[in-house]
Amino acid sequence: MPRSKVPATVKARSVRLGDRIRQIIFPPFLYQSAGKLAATGTKIVLLSSVLAGAFVSGVKWLGVIEPLELFLFDGLVRSQPSRDLHPRVTIIGITEGDIRQYGWPLVDGQLANVLRKLQSHHPSVIGLDLYRSTPHPPGSRDLIQQLAASNVIVIKKVDTVSDGSEVPPPPTVPPDRVGFNDFPTDSDDIIRRNLLFVSGKTAKHYSFALRVVLTDHHPPLSFRFDKSKNSLYLGGVPIPALSAQDGGYQTVDNSGYQILLRYRGQDISQYQLSISQVLSGQFDPSWITNKVVLIGSVAPSLKDRFSTPFSFSQTRDFKMSGVAIHAQMVSQLLDLTEGQPALYRFLAPWAEGLWLWGWCVVAGSLTWVLLIHRPMALFAGSVGVMILLGGLGWLGVSQLFWLPLVEPIMGVVGTVAVVIAYKLIYSRTHDSLTGLPNREAFLISIKDALQQPVSLPVITVFMGVDRFKVINESLGHQAGDQVLRVIAQRLLKFAPPEAKAARLGGDEFGLLLTNLDGDRVGRCMDALQDHLSAPITLAGQKLPSTISMGLAISYVGLDHRPADLLRDAHTAMYRAKALGKSRFEIFASSMLTDAINRLQLESDLITALDNQEFLLYYQPIIRLHTGELAGFEALVRWHQKDRGLVLPGTFIPAAEETGLIMALGQWIFREACQQLQQWHQAFPQHQQITMSINLSNRQFGQSDLIAQVENILQETRVRGDRIRLEITESMVMGDVDRAIDLMLKLKSFDLKLSIDDFGTGYSSLSYLHRFPMDTLKIDKSFVGREDWAIIQTILTLAKTLGMEVVAEGVERAEQVTMLSQEGCHYGQGYFFAKPLTKEAAEELLQQLGTGDLQQFWGRAQVSPQSNLA
Repeated sequence: MPRSKVPATVKARSVRLGDRIRQIIFPPFLYQSAGKLAATGTKIVLLSSVLAGAFVSGVKWLGVIEPLELFLFDGLVRSQPSRDLHPRVTIIGITEGDIRQYGWPLVDGQLANVLRKLQSHHPSVIGLDLYRSTPHPPGSRDLIQQLAASNVIVIKKVDTVSDGSEVPPPPTVPPDRVGFNDFPTDSDDIIRRNLLFVSGKTAKHYSFALRVVLTDHHPPLSFRFDKSKNSLYLGGVPIPALSAQDGGYQTVDNSGYQILLRYRGQDISQYQLSISQVLSGQFDPSWITNKVVLIGSVAPSLKDRFSTPFSFSQTRDFKMSGVAIHAQMVSQLLDLTEGQPALYRFLAPWAEGLWLWGWCVVAGSLTWVLLIHRPMALFAGSVGVMILLGGLGWLGVSQLFWLPLVEPIMGVVGTVAVVIAYKLIYSRTHDSLTGLPNREAFLISIKDALQQPVSLPVITVFMGVDRFKVINESLGHQAGDQVLRVIAQRLLKFAPPEAKAARLGGDEFGLLLTNLDGDRVGRCMDALQDHLSAPITLAGQKLPSTISMGLAISYVGLDHRPADLLRDAHTAMYRAKALGKSRFEIFASSMLTDAINRLQLESDLITALDNQEFLLYYQPIIRLHTGELAGFEALVRWHQKDRGLVLPGTFIPAAEETGLIMALGQWIFREACQQLQQWHQAFPQHQQITMSINLSNRQFGQSDLIAQVENILQETRVRGDRIRLEITESMVMGDVDRAIDLMLKLKSFDLKLSIDDFGTGYSSLSYLHRFPMDTLKIDKSFVGREDWAIIQTILTLAKTLGMEVVAEGVERAEQVTMLSQEGCHYGQGYFFAKPLTKEAAEELLQQLGTGDLQQFWGRAQVSPQSNLA
């Protein structure tokens, strides 16, 4: 097996900035073979999830996500089943009817009567959610007396922004029964938080709700705060303060000790009495006895109303009164003191990051799997992930656990988008059948290898599967696909670890080697070829599998281009196939010259018909027993302006490959028929002569062959029994029944059929008696070697089947004598005449009518300067 020495060094090249950027955006593992598809998928999923997570974290840091998180949180709160207020909470609301009846503000005497009525039923605590910093006579003294009760809590407003908005409590109420009335609102003016306690430099401030709950218990609950732990302790129960980034918050003002307010529902009117009901005694005393009673305004006209998570879904009453919100806060604290779930929990920062990244990984993995196996299910899978995420968020809120949703939703969308983008890149750079990188990716790998400053050459290997077309045509394309998969798997398994494999198209594969010196190249190729050429088992049947390889090697001092190296390797592979297949060849410059010449030949062939560059020569066929002219064989020649006369052996294979042979064959048939008809008319004494015309393999497979033949016979008006069509054994052995049907249709035009080069192709002896043949042609190789045993066998077979025999390649008188004695009917060869031009053939026809035939043929043999030559 031929080899050449591999150069020991290669020119160092610098990597350009654009290529470095491309390597960052499209990492090298994208161009790895898909035998490692699972590993590649894992890398892409992890990379995508990290990129998406980092992007979401950056957006979160900018505070963009918080409004969306709060919006979704409100929706989850609204979707929870509505719960009543704590059973020990009753609201005394100042309604629009009360205002019309008693006026506003209520005078001190009326408010004192309300307190007196309530105290008569022994409430646990009364919370007065009304500002009374100034007296509203009459009845001020009576009100002061009622406010002196130890179970009455009043409110104040703290000036937090130094704008003079502070409202002090009633002056006669001691500080331990005063609570501030500040509601912390979020950026969208919605109340979601409950401010419980503020530790100032000079004083400690308790919220109204906290004062109410502390007063409700007898003996009073213990209360303390631990600044180091940022927590309050109510009756020994820890209350962690809300941090600035808990739940969906990113930059919330968490001054003081806040918790997330747990709303129990929107409609709480069943726990509400009006002022008029209290003063008239129209209520059930059990609503007051030992209860937490809150007094405040509920009339919309008083504008003591605030937006809540329920505001978005309301069509009539968009806001909630301040006393109702206080009732929600008190209910939450009462639940807490009774050991009931009341405080929202949140993920720690590290757990929140893991929550985000986990969803990114799930979405990325699902997307990668569905894109490979069921791409149409990707949308349904993505919707399913969103539904699952939303379900977990709802379940979390129902269990007082605020799980961020916008972060993972953005992460899922981002990861899916990145995975799809990479998958699209992957599909653009990889072969869908084998999973190997495709031609474009392979060229990129060659380019990268050429730019690396290494001391060893870059070796590009182009591989083609031998006889793959036979497997496809005989066993079907599915079997062919399986063969390609097996070869791809073997290539990945047995190629050197640093090699990069690719499928370049059809049955062609590529291999890039960068770390082999000259001594190892041959051994590596031999070993690889042995592994790749092992038989392949399909459906229990072993199939031969051989590979032809071409190598192109980079050289020091040359600026190689990837496409040129691949082209040169391709050219060397075709040379390996031409030299017998199942071998490898290393590219030499002469191969490229031959390939360019072949391409130029094919290009010239395309215009040759239009330029009328083809012409027919005619070789006489002689009846051996009499020496008479029996006919001619039409042989095509090509007279090209640059090449001169081109013989068929040079251009017919190229015409077969390009498909030009079909148009050329049609022209040959028409031209030969037309010429024979002209000779019949010009030389009436030679009406018996025939014309033998060769049919190519591709012509014989044409669907419109019969129509073409019929049209040409009608156009030229030549007799069908004077035309002999020559076909080869291989043409009729692919589909015997179809071939027989086609030959019978040709025979219907009275055409004669001849098997050309009999004995050199497929063994068709078992089918020969079925073929409607008229003539066998003995191949010139048998005549030239004078294999008389084979010739006698063919003659005996033809006699048995009733066929005539033509011997080709007759060059000596002794061969003529022997063939005649053995019973051969016709002879053709240089002994009689070389192929003749039209003019020389007509001269022959004229001379045959006036001389001794044997003397003429002898003279033709020894007179090469005559027209007959």
